[in-house]
Amino acid sequence: MSDSFFRDLEALKVSPESLSGGGAREVLTQVPVRKPNRHEFIRTHPDLEMSLVTTVYTDKETRETFLVAPNMREALLGEARVVLIVTGITRQHVTILWPLSLPDETGRSNPWWESAREACELAKTNWVRLVPDMQLGTYRIYKAEGELSEPKWSDKTLNDLLGIGFRGRIIASEDHLVVKRLRGLL
Repeated sequence: MSDSFFRDLEALKVSPESLSGGGAREVLTQVPVRKPNRHEFIRTHPDLEMSLVTTVYTDKETRETFLVAPNMREALLGEARVVLIVTGITRQHVTILWPLSLPDETGRSNPWWESAREACELAKTNWVRLVPDMQLGTYRIYKAEGELSEPKWSDKTLNDLLGIGFRGRIIASEDHLVVKRLRGLL
């Protein structure tokens, strides 16, 4: 490479405006279904329309969460669980669907579930971080100390986000591989 290339430093400069995406908009193709990890701050969407109480099945081996169609809830009784799915966003602008455990049909809960729901509620107005504490038997909740910017929410509806997040992971029939595996047919 010629030394003359480096003589015109103005030609090498990049303006901050050119880094904004050049008029392009991101196409949201991935929405992880998971709880926030211990190192990330999260906000949860304050609009109730961006959350849903439903039934999911979590495969402990693959750590995948499947949405259970209403017609399959009885077939997965004892395996599936009722959750509150909440739309969240991380400081890295990653939109997630966070399944929060709810008390079971007897009203039984536990400190892990309760502290996660408390963090979710606080995250509607503050950036928070959840850190599991095995000694305490619950999550510790940390609120960001700095004045962090407000989240930039996607213009997608909850229906859109669920469609993206659970693409290929909806248990809607007896023929689903998860159902067959649980019944010892595979």
